[in-house]
Amino acid sequence: MIKVNGKVITEKDFDMACEEKKHVLRKQELDKNEIEETVNILTDATLMLEVAEQENIETDPEEMNATIEKIKKNFKTEEDFKNALSKTGDDENTLKERIIKNLKLRNFVQKKFFENTTVSDDDLKKYYEEYPERFIKREEIRASHILFGEDDKETALNIHEKLTENKGDFEEHAKTHSICPSGREGGDLGFFDRGKMVPEFEQAAFGTPLGQIADLVQTQFGYHIIKVTDKKEAGKYEFDDIKESLKQSMINTIVNHKIGKYAKELREKADIVIDRDLLSQKMPK
Repeated sequence: MIKVNGKVITEKDFDMACEEKKHVLRKQELDKNEIEETVNILTDATLMLEVAEQENIETDPEEMNATIEKIKKNFKTEEDFKNALSKTGDDENTLKERIIKNLKLRNFVQKKFFENTTVSDDDLKKYYEEYPERFIKREEIRASHILFGEDDKETALNIHEKLTENKGDFEEHAKTHSICPSGREGGDLGFFDRGKMVPEFEQAAFGTPLGQIADLVQTQFGYHIIKVTDKKEAGKYEFDDIKESLKQSMINTIVNHKIGKYAKELREKADIVIDRDLLSQKMPK
């Protein structure tokens, strides 16, 4: 489908990249710009991988094997893993080849761009002071919940009554009754701010005092018993609290700019052939 200095990016490779992009963007379909962007990403990756091979960038076999094992953990059995591979026309060897390419490309980017990119404390402080609106801390709460199915309202009401009367242990009830995966952790959902939960859940949670249990709430998922376990007031993040994350964010921005400039230079010198007829068939109607 795409040829980059004689190396072929197959239609299958392109389709897999599009599926991955859909997953990242949480979209059912990609628009034309996103499809063109996928073409550019695959092209740039192929060009940089070519340079990485010329520079003898190495990969760690143990890391490759660890990646394989991590993927296998998503499947119940070895047979399920192999069946999933076969559906995409792959086997373990072709998967290893793909992983090695990804690791080699990552190591190349690390060596060529990240190792030579630094941000001083003075630059971090200057950015923090010039853009105070970017460091506003929103109100957050930490809550636990017990989720019951639509047919279990009576059970939910009974347990809710017991808990509001301090009869019983919230975590134990969550572990026993909750149909949410958080039940295994006693119902703990961690900290979240507004806009992260469905409206009914959010209204009840943010409207409940610390340490208290909200009225029983019905959402599209079922019935919830919600307990507010901690609160963080809105305000501004202190510089020392966000210094390291800001530093990494700025480094990533600089590196992305460098990569874009470098990839453009590679494309200008490369022989790139794109099957536009086939690509047009991938575009949304």
